[in-house]
Amino acid sequence: MIVTVTLNAAIDRTLSVPNFQFGHRHRASNRLTSAGGKGINVARALKRLETPVVATGLAGGRTGDRIVEELAIEGILSDFVRISDESRTSIAVVDPTAGALTEVYEWGPAVRPEELQVLFDKLHYLSRVASYVVFSGSLPRDVDDDFYAEAIRDLNRRGIRCVLDCEGEPLRLGVEAEPTSSRRTSRRRRAWSDRSSWTRRTS
Repeated sequence: MIVTVTLNAAIDRTLSVPNFQFGHRHRASNRLTSAGGKGINVARALKRLETPVVATGLAGGRTGDRIVEELAIEGILSDFVRISDESRTSIAVVDPTAGALTEVYEWGPAVRPEELQVLFDKLHYLSRVASYVVFSGSLPRDVDDDFYAEAIRDLNRRGIRCVLDCEGEPLRLGVEAEPTSSRRTSRRRRAWSDRSSWTRRTS
């Protein structure tokens, strides 16, 4: 089994707007709402490949409820830590006429230290039966850049193989923790996640 970890999960709303122009009023011709975040996209791809997977991470408020509900509708097993602040919403506007995509991302929720500790405990539990743990995506507010690194070191000590796909300082620090694979060392894994996201938006 593979465990995917999404700290900054979201509800993705994709609107199809032909001939989209900034500063004008438009009516969407179609819309799609789904659970999002890089780790969730990985879980979705694994589900399609019929690979056993459990999605975990942080989910808060009504948006967090919707994230869990959407995953259940897709038949993706999940075990998220519930937090007090609201999970983020992301909006994508697709212009099929111009073949253009415009995206707007919220920063994400503020996370308390005790909520992160609950996530650590959950990772310990889920990793007992996991062949890999995949950490993907950005970190929410108030989460230190070394979160992935600390989690990877802890799981390495338990003999669990880890994959890391993120950017910036969390990636630099995470690579120092020596995951089995990372965005820096495996471009193909990043392309796989990105293709999954694009397929979801356009299907």
